[in-house]
Amino acid sequence: MRERFRLTPGGRYPHEPWFHIGSLGVTTTWLVVFASIVGLVLFAALGGEGVLGGLALIQPNLAELKLWTLMTWPFAYPQFSIFDVLAIFFFWYFGSDLERNELGRVKFAWLLVAFTAVLSVLTVFFGSVLDPSYLLAGLGMLEMMVVLLWIAQWPDRMFMFNIPAWLFGVILVGIQLIQYLGYRSWVMLLVFVVGLAVNAFVARQFGLLDRFAWIPQVAGSGQPKAAKPAKAKKRKSGPTVVTGPWESSTVSKDEQRMDELLDKIHAQGADSLTSKEKKELMQLRERRRRG
Repeated sequence: MRERFRLTPGGRYPHEPWFHIGSLGVTTTWLVVFASIVGLVLFAALGGEGVLGGLALIQPNLAELKLWTLMTWPFAYPQFSIFDVLAIFFFWYFGSDLERNELGRVKFAWLLVAFTAVLSVLTVFFGSVLDPSYLLAGLGMLEMMVVLLWIAQWPDRMFMFNIPAWLFGVILVGIQLIQYLGYRSWVMLLVFVVGLAVNAFVARQFGLLDRFAWIPQVAGSGQPKAAKPAKAKKRKSGPTVVTGPWESSTVSKDEQRMDELLDKIHAQGADSLTSKEKKELMQLRERRRRG
C-alpha cells in the first residue's frame, strides 16, 4: 500500500507532483482531471438536475447565489457529450505542458483558481445585467482558457498537418464566437471575450506571455526575487570540526545534481534536457524516493 500511494517528500521541487499513486505522479493537472471524472460520476448517479442544484453556477436571483458554485462549476456536468471528454483530454494535454515547463504545481493551481474566479465574476455580472437565467458548468470554458494560454505562450509550435499553434488558436476562437453568436448567448459571448483579456493580464502576472510586453505587469509579479548578497561572516576562533568518513557525500551530490537539472527545466523547459540528462533525472528521483 505504501508503494501504491506515497507523498512526495517535502514538496521541495515545484515541478514535481504533489504525490504518487503507484508510478503516476499526481500533479495539479491530474487533480483537476480526477475532479472532472468525479463530476461525470455524479451526473450518472444524480442526473443532470442534481448536479445543477449543487455544483453548477446557475441562479436566477443574485441574492440566492450559492457562493461555492463560483469555484465548483468546472466539475458540474448537467448533461454529457463527447465534447466533455475532449475538454478533459485537452485540458490534461496542454495543462500538463504549462505546469511542467513553466509554472510548477503550486503556481499552476493558483492560476487555475484565478482563471475560474475571473470567469465566475464575469458570468454573475453580465448575467445579472443581461440575462438572469445564465448557466456556467463543465470544464469547457476553463479548458479553452488554458489551451489559448498555451498557444499564446508558444504560438510557433506546430500541430497536426503542420498547422502553427497561432492559426489553430484563431480557428478555436472563431468557432467559439460563431457558436455564441448563433445561439444568441450574449452573456457567454461577453464572458468569453472579456475573460480572454482579463485572464491574459492574470497570466502575465504569473510570468507568462513574455512576448506580449504591451500587457501590463505589476512590478515584481512573476519575477524571481534577486538573491541577497551573502554577508561576510567573521571567522570565530576555536576548534575546527572535521567531517569524518561516516558522513556520506552521495546524498548531497544527488541533491545538487537534481537541483541543477530542475533549474535547467525551470529556466529553459523540459525539452532543453538531453536524453541522457532525462534518464539521469529519473534515476535521481527514483533513488531519492527509495532513500
